[in-house]
Amino acid sequence: DLVIKVKFGESIEDLQTCRLLIKQHIPTGLFVDPYELASLQERNITEAVMVSEDFNIEAPNYLSKESEVLIYARQDSQCIDCFQAFLPVHYRYHRPHSKDGETFIVVNNPDLLMYCDQGFLIRCSTIFFSEFPILKCWSQSEVAAPCALKSKDICQWNNMKYKSVYKNVTLHVPVGLTIHTSLVCSVTLLVTILCSTLILVAVFKYGHFS
Repeated sequence: DLVIKVKFGESIEDLQTCRLLIKQHIPTGLFVDPYELASLQERNITEAVMVSEDFNIEAPNYLSKESEVLIYARQDSQCIDCFQAFLPVHYRYHRPHSKDGETFIVVNNPDLLMYCDQGFLIRCSTIFFSEFPILKCWSQSEVAAPCALKSKDICQWNNMKYKSVYKNVTLHVPVGLTIHTSLVCSVTLLVTILCSTLILVAVFKYGHFS
């Protein structure tokens, strides 16, 4: 589970009128299940939507492409100037290695977008991304994105600059070893034959044929 926390510093007025959108880039070694996202949306656990098209959740790492997810962060009830977002991610299958049974996936820090109602004022301040210190100032660039998860209206979101505590998140993923190929194939074949035989025996023993 990828948990993102954003904390604003001082010199911020009326933060309640603002919305925070997190644009998270998902590397080829990971994937986000759109069906899981739909289920979480129904249960009001998270507000996130896939941006990428032609997305295949079953593709292995070496046949997949990077994807993007928009996460509408929610204000933290325990912190008046904090936002948080939640996104479940999953590992993809990776090619087996010849020696090391582990590989690494780097998750880059996301884009931080913010939209405020007219009349909102924000000056140079400090922003924390997942307890990340220091932000120089409000960024001037804008990004067009839906105003809300289920809204067809498009808003111009301000792209915020921030400094994070961690440069990037690195995940350690266990992978198979090529020296185990023959053993794994043999055991898999034997188990498949055994289970298929048991199913056929059960069908002929307890099945009703007209």
